[in-house]
Amino acid sequence: MKYSGERFLPAECKGEIAVEHYQRYQLACQVVSGKIVLDAACGEGYGSSLLAQHAKKVIGLDIDALTVESASVKYGNEKLSFVTGSIERLPFENSYFDVVISYETIEHVGSDIQHLFLKEIKRVLKPDGILVMSTPNKAVYTDKVSGHNQFHIKEFYAEEYIDFLHVYFTHVEKFCQFPDVGYFITGETGMTTAVHNSCLIDSSRYIIAVCSDQKADMEMCPESFTYFDDSMYYTLYATAHRLENELLCTKQEADAFQAKLENDISAQKQCIVKLENERTELVDYVAHLEKDIMTQKEYIIHLENDIKAQKEYIIHLQNDLQAKDVAIAAFNEAEDSRGKYIQRLEKDIELQKDYVSHLEHDLTELAQYTRHLETDIRTLNERIQKVGGEGSV
Repeated sequence: MKYSGERFLPAECKGEIAVEHYQRYQLACQVVSGKIVLDAACGEGYGSSLLAQHAKKVIGLDIDALTVESASVKYGNEKLSFVTGSIERLPFENSYFDVVISYETIEHVGSDIQHLFLKEIKRVLKPDGILVMSTPNKAVYTDKVSGHNQFHIKEFYAEEYIDFLHVYFTHVEKFCQFPDVGYFITGETGMTTAVHNSCLIDSSRYIIAVCSDQKADMEMCPESFTYFDDSMYYTLYATAHRLENELLCTKQEADAFQAKLENDISAQKQCIVKLENERTELVDYVAHLEKDIMTQKEYIIHLENDIKAQKEYIIHLQNDLQAKDVAIAAFNEAEDSRGKYIQRLEKDIELQKDYVSHLEHDLTELAQYTRHLETDIRTLNERIQKVGGEGSV
């Protein structure tokens, strides 16, 4: 099994967490001698194994089949067995157990299942049976240290927890489990008796309740399990120093990152200014292009008007040529002697028509061609007049 924070594993969990878990089972060992015991939500099985050293028979129950299989291989014997099952429906017959142990279980389920679990405990316990159950005190375990356990669904405050147990049991004896830090003065050798004031249940980190319907004839001596281990103190002290150093390193990294971030921001600001300047230049250039486009559009309109005028003038010239063709035909009928001359004129006119057609595609040469055509026409008129004059003689 790998430690996930949900179950205590002796091989991986040391220091404070190990002490608090073992203490609870050592306390329970005082009430299980010669009895049939259920360790509900037994987890890895170490606690069931401790109970089996004193009890007549112990059954460890857990909802996870792999955990049960592992516990059976590691701890199972003729007095100790493990079964898979849920706390909301215990797989046992009525009034079977003398004692039910359930440590740090009730807070892992919601309110409805919590009540189902207590009903099932009452069912499997003998009438004079005992329940030993622990849970963290929410006021200390969570609220006081602003903590959060992702595996806890419904935690209890001290008074709330006791009221909950009294719904199902007449007698509820309360024990407080809590850590402390202190200094000692002792001789170099020999045992020293440490005196510690009792703790009020509201101030306790964990609450252990011994519940029954009949006043149990038992004596429990929790003081005998008081445990002092200076390694826990020095481990916490070393951890505090490590966290302080990590905090300082983190602050240095944060300062370096902030400086880098400020430099990056400065560079980004300069880049933004540059981009804004480039944008302004582009806007001006676009405006200039738009102005040029408007000028070009006006020039195109002007050219289109010029082309239209030139086309109209060409049509006018073509009409004149047609009129001249008629006149030439008349001269051909009147004067056979001038046939060759008229044929040459017709050839010239055909050339002029081709030239006019060319003018439609080449506006640049249109004006020059038009002047040439007018000159030819005038010359032709003079010749016609001259021919006409000669004919009259």
